[in-house]
Amino acid sequence: MDLLFKTGDRVRLARAAYGLYGGAWPHFCPQGQGGGQPGTVLFAGDRPHKPGAAPRPYYVRWDNGVENSYRVEDLEADEAQAEPEPEGNIIPFAPRRS
Repeated sequence: MDLLFKTGDRVRLARAAYGLYGGAWPHFCPQGQGGGQPGTVLFAGDRPHKPGAAPRPYYVRWDNGVENSYRVEDLEADEAQAEPEPEGNIIPFAPRRS
């Protein structure tokens, strides 16, 4: 199974998944689903699930401390981490030596 995220990636609950987990975009996300905060993928791979249920290959720890499992379509990359860090505008300075 090809997975978009790997262990250690920063993710957030996808907009389409808010309603599925009892939230209302963009104003409310249940605390059990991260409370609207980003989280870290702890495990990504084949995980056992109930027969007939959709596989949930991702196990996420949200920044509020809650852990839960998710389907592939329930998560998206955390944009704050996806953007590269801006480089500083500080120029190293060393005085002339005479």
